[in-house]
Amino acid sequence: MTLDPDTATVLEVVAACPATQAVFRRYDTAAGCCLLCEGLFETICGLAARFDLDREALVNDLRAVMKKEEV
Repeated sequence: MTLDPDTATVLEVVAACPATQAVFRRYDTAAGCCLLCEGLFETICGLAARFDLDREALVNDLRAVMKKEEV
């Protein structure tokens, strides 16, 4: 899966690469909630904006995990 943070939802990313759940969990504290519970249907960019997260860091972290899973 190629990650397009503008259109890919959290659900689509986790379904394509279950290992990304760990990335979302690392951002739970910064968001102040469980992102997988509260933002499952958000796009990655929408999630970052809604919970005031560093979009670039989140996308880079997700891409790194997804790349490892491809190998």
